Amino acid sequence: MKKLKFVGFTMAEVLITLSIVGIIAAMTIPQLIKNYQAKILEVGLKKSYANLSNAYLMTKASLGVSNLRKAFATYDSDNVYVDAPIFIDEFYKHLNVVKKLDSIYPMTNFNKTKIITSDPGRDSPKAFYILPDGGSIGVDINNSSIIFWVDTNGPYAKPNRIGFDIFEFRVNDASDQIKPLKQTRSYTQEELEDAKWPEVAGYPCNKTSTQLLNGIGCTWFAVNDVSPEDQSKHYWKNLPW
Repeated sequence: MKKLKFVGFTMAEVLITLSIVGIIAAMTIPQLIKNYQAKILEVGLKKSYANLSNAYLMTKASLGVSNLRKAFATYDSDNVYVDAPIFIDEFYKHLNVVKKLDSIYPMTNFNKTKIITSDPGRDSPKAFYILPDGGSIGVDINNSSIIFWVDTNGPYAKPNRIGFDIFEFRVNDASDQIKPLKQTRSYTQEELEDAKWPEVAGYPCNKTSTQLLNGIGCTWFAVNDVSPEDQSKHYWKNLPW
């Protein structure tokens, strides 16, 4: 009867194998975590967009007007949006707001080149009204537009970062439809020096801009999952973590 011969691994072989496994894990696990986090943020945006759109339609129905922008985001003879508070108050009634923040909360721009700790003025994020699901929302009327901000997971959950969990939508044309804000162009630093509103010029959404509100123009790309740098790539898989 033949004896079975068992061949084992040497300690050196075991150590080499473990090293290879460790290297592969170190390379893949962080990316898997980022992909998982990005998927959560993507789902949160879709939910916030749906909630926003639903509240907008309910507001339109309750106020009995066919075009909310025309009715409430149009100047009167004194260049004042005199009826804006009527729309804003009615809109919040359809959101089951549980709490309102008194001021802006700390957040970063898209590529973390700027930290926002105070109201920068024009186009500043104002998602101050917290909803039952933990997300938050805000609305303003300015520049003949109805402007919405959403924080998909609210001020108490990270990353509190424009283009990640903080997004801007607008109603700014005759269609009276809520549309995700989209970057119109990139500005050089020299061009920004002459821009009237340098912190938001071009509604930036790119990995190199140092503009204070870089990321406000990312909403369209995030909703459509298209990278602003390369439209053959996915937005959510190419975030500047």
